Amino acid sequence: MVLQSIVEMIGPTKWRARNAAGLCAIILAIAAVPSLAQGQPSDSEPFQAPDATKPKKPDPQNGRVIVRALCTNCHLIGEEPTSTVNADVPGFPAVANKPNQSAEHISNWLLNSHGPMPNVHLTRSELSDVAAYIMSLRRPKS
Repeated sequence: MVLQSIVEMIGPTKWRARNAAGLCAIILAIAAVPSLAQGQPSDSEPFQAPDATKPKKPDPQNGRVIVRALCTNCHLIGEEPTSTVNADVPGFPAVANKPNQSAEHISNWLLNSHGPMPNVHLTRSELSDVAAYIMSLRRPKS
């Protein structure tokens, strides 16, 4: 029924000349929303975006897993060290407790390569998780 309506709107000859893949994509999109496929709006069924498009709340526990895997060779990460670390490299508790420190600042800093620190390729979500973990080590001001 939807396909027939589209063909009637643009005419049968133009239908054959059009890019069928583009029109199929439109048809599939319309079919995905039942109220549009029926040609009427639905007040009872609001449009729901896929979960992947919703911003994810940073997960400090996932950040902890990431830093355990990537950072413990050089940094103290807020736990007992499993190996010897370089004394010149700041520990994560020290990073978290810098004046005016924020998760956003940490994420932005990690996006750029810095001296001897390897350029780790993390997704924005992983960066947010790492920054949230580091900030979880911040001590309240006394």
